[in-house]
Amino acid sequence: MKRESIPLLLGKMLTGTKFAQRQSRGTFGLGGSLALLYGQVTTQKPIEIVTGQKGKSYGYSIKMQLDIENNRPVILEEDRVQKSEDERGTMITFSLQGDWLRSKKRIIDYFYQTSIIVPYASLFFETPDNDVVRYDRVIHSVPKPSVSTKPHPRGVDVEMLKSMISTTRAKSLKSFLTTAFQRVGDKKANEFLDYAGLDSTRVPDSLSVEELVRMMNSMESFEKFLPPSPNSLSPVGTEVLLAGIERLSPELVAFKQRPPNAYEGHPFIIETGVAYGGNLNAGAHVIRFANRIPLLYDERSDVSHRVVRELNLKNYGFRQEDPLTFIMHICSTKIPFKTVGKEYIADVDVVRREIELGFKECLRDLNKRVRRQTKAQKHQRRETRLATYYRFIAETLSTATGRDVQLKHLFVDGGDCP
Repeated sequence: MKRESIPLLLGKMLTGTKFAQRQSRGTFGLGGSLALLYGQVTTQKPIEIVTGQKGKSYGYSIKMQLDIENNRPVILEEDRVQKSEDERGTMITFSLQGDWLRSKKRIIDYFYQTSIIVPYASLFFETPDNDVVRYDRVIHSVPKPSVSTKPHPRGVDVEMLKSMISTTRAKSLKSFLTTAFQRVGDKKANEFLDYAGLDSTRVPDSLSVEELVRMMNSMESFEKFLPPSPNSLSPVGTEVLLAGIERLSPELVAFKQRPPNAYEGHPFIIETGVAYGGNLNAGAHVIRFANRIPLLYDERSDVSHRVVRELNLKNYGFRQEDPLTFIMHICSTKIPFKTVGKEYIADVDVVRREIELGFKECLRDLNKRVRRQTKAQKHQRRETRLATYYRFIAETLSTATGRDVQLKHLFVDGGDCP
């Protein structure tokens, strides 16, 4: 992290922007800030940050607390620390109260699954038991970062629409639509306003509550809007996922990235993978990620788990007891979580369909490779049996004739004929 970014990133709550769409690991800039706040409230101990960038001979060590009343960071101590120019990264140390014995398994699982979805990062965690959880990076390719985009008309509600109108500088509804929303040009704005029965020259803040509700409802039902742009998304990518899943040590892996789609005006991309054999446990298992965050709880309620339960594995040459692990990652500007806890993804038709198609593509790919592998193994076993048989014949003939009989070529052109 850059030195000037640390106070804002870790010491200030609710730093997100409201009128833009962007794929994010968290919500409103919480996460590190919330950990600091909870640790400070429960232990009154500050957070310590050590950070350094590649190419510089020094980094920074910062000790910081949060001014809760004024929502601002308070830096208690700051020093430069020497390092090699190749060293880079950030280490955060803080204290908090918690039930380690009850939470231990989930925390370790979280680190393990995080190492799968971000194999380009090195993770190091020293547990309260004085054990060390460490995952070194296995790939240096990093997915492109997400970018902010304007909201899509189908992704707003009345309150957001009112807030956007209250801050716009547009002098007409037509201008408001073309400047505040993505992929809305003059032609589409005119067509929509005619559809909604609104005058394009009206000043946006002159709309009544009833007209705002009608405008929002018209946005949801108007079918001529272009689909939302996927430029705000940052999928992991097949290369990175393949590197991460190698931590499971499977025998075969297949990954597919589905084309961008949209849900309630928000773009999303589904990435699926299926690992088979190797060190995997018997039976079908599901690993889920949302914007590169592992989802550990309520697995059976998640739409991806339901899709796996309904798959007919026999159609793809597999059985329920075969060692199979299904991996699903969804990236979106708005994940369709079912609950406030954000532990599982709702069973939305368009999302379910993309996950199902992705898994089926992976299973078809795996089936072809398993069949080729099985055929090659059968061919090798047949060659081995024939070689043993011909060797026995040669030894028998040598004994019977008293001559040295040797087999120089067991097969002709790699075929099955002696």
